Amino acid sequence: MFVSGFDLAQLAENASQRGRQLLSNLQAYLERDYEQRGLPDFGIEKAAEIIGCTSQHLRGKEGDGVLPTPRTARVGSLDRRVYNYNEINEIRRHLKRDASRPTSCARLIFSNLKGGVGKTSHALHLSHYAAREGFHVLVVDLDPQATLTTAFGLIPGLNIGADDDIGPSLTANPELILQSIKRTRWNEIDLVPAQLSLQYTDWQMLQARDDDRQRLGPLPQRLRQALDQVAHRYDLIVMDTPPALGMLSLNAIAAADMILMPITPNFYDIASSVQYFAILSQLASTYVNALRVRQLSLLMTRTDSSPETRTNMSLLNQAYGEFLLTNRMPQTRELQRATGDQMSLYEIEVPRGARETYLKAIDAMNTVNAEIMQHVWQVWRTAEIALPVEGQHG
Repeated sequence: MFVSGFDLAQLAENASQRGRQLLSNLQAYLERDYEQRGLPDFGIEKAAEIIGCTSQHLRGKEGDGVLPTPRTARVGSLDRRVYNYNEINEIRRHLKRDASRPTSCARLIFSNLKGGVGKTSHALHLSHYAAREGFHVLVVDLDPQATLTTAFGLIPGLNIGADDDIGPSLTANPELILQSIKRTRWNEIDLVPAQLSLQYTDWQMLQARDDDRQRLGPLPQRLRQALDQVAHRYDLIVMDTPPALGMLSLNAIAAADMILMPITPNFYDIASSVQYFAILSQLASTYVNALRVRQLSLLMTRTDSSPETRTNMSLLNQAYGEFLLTNRMPQTRELQRATGDQMSLYEIEVPRGARETYLKAIDAMNTVNAEIMQHVWQVWRTAEIALPVEGQHG
């Protein structure tokens, strides 16, 4: 039925104005919320555990003046030593406990055709875990939704410029990545942010003129060329891809040493994985000379103890057993809360729920990330054997 007097243009304009105001308010809130946060503080026992020494050793080195005087926090009637991740990594350097560093940069992507599998959450957690262990990490957000970018406190439209994402590095000049890299509150983590305009990058790359293509190189290798400009600065590059295999995702695959595919044990994700591997097979055959992937791993996420989940986990193991990580990430309320708060489990100082629930969640996340880092070390060792000494970084 036709309704007279319905003015779609005016209705859309009014909605747009309200939406812009809502977005502005939300951005202001997110910015204030992030500025009020800081890296969590730990007591000396936890700091020593992360560093890999004893609390007595730290006290001794602080007393000898080898280490700087730590901050203190008042707990009851006592002033207790406190440390955050950045200070812990400084202590590592003072104690020369960062000697076992890789001499090359490993590049890892989290990739899946389907959203809602924990891809962005695990990219965030792995980058935090690696930084906590003292590695220099570059996080590259390739998803126009920019969820990972927001988790690092950068808000599209507020503190990200129009050309601050990876787009110009892929469509104009690979060296522009140097202008896109942003510092984060983690001293060991830098970020190339994303924003909504990144969704047009696929189209822009395909529309490039012949002389642009000759200057920028083959389409699938644009991101690799950009990352080559900065790889010497980092031990690990973590890329989060959009839930589709477009040109951005293809570039990420072509730039990666390792693909990590999060998958939840339900029918639709299993069906999606079949399509993903079929497309990946076609890509690998078509661009055989462009790909450098050395590891392919599947991570089961959001697992629980239901009969359906156990059945699907068994099916996944039968189909992809050699690719599946041994450890999996269970569905936990604490991880859901952290994701909703745009942060990782590693940034939580005081759990909102039961501490036992939090400890179970972070123990599971640590176990998953430790296994992933074992695979990353395999990539590092392979690269050290393959690359000449002058091509390595220290």
